[in-house]
Amino acid sequence: MKTIEVKNLVREVLETLPTPYSHHVIDEVFYSIENEPLWRERYEALCSTLTKDVVNNWGGRWVAITLGKSGEQQVSSKKSNLINSYSLLDTDAKTIAKKPSESEARLAMSQYYQAHKNELPPYVRNSRELIVALITEGMATEEAFLAAISR
Repeated sequence: MKTIEVKNLVREVLETLPTPYSHHVIDEVFYSIENEPLWRERYEALCSTLTKDVVNNWGGRWVAITLGKSGEQQVSSKKSNLINSYSLLDTDAKTIAKKPSESEARLAMSQYYQAHKNELPPYVRNSRELIVALITEGMATEEAFLAAISR
């Protein structure tokens, strides 16, 4: 999965932030990356490999997925200069109690694909492993398909 290093960076930064996280946690993660030279170096390397848009979009997604939260609305960044905007995360959202196993994720992927294959682009079949990984991380099946299609 191409964004695994983005996920690793986000998780490392999250471990250093005070809890409970605020609904501005995405901005706070990018602000921390911006101000820690080693994290900034990793961020810049990822941007040169994946593009800044991919790193920023997936960085925000990985924050939300890791915390089991959903975006409420898009707002302009007040802290970080690395991003222009981010999703406010619902701090009251229920976290996902149990993430699906790989076999459950494969079943969900298959069922979704069968139900929507006429609407999906043919190349989505090349993203099966990414979709399964996203579902096992707690992303909704439909959202995992949309993420794979937008790559």
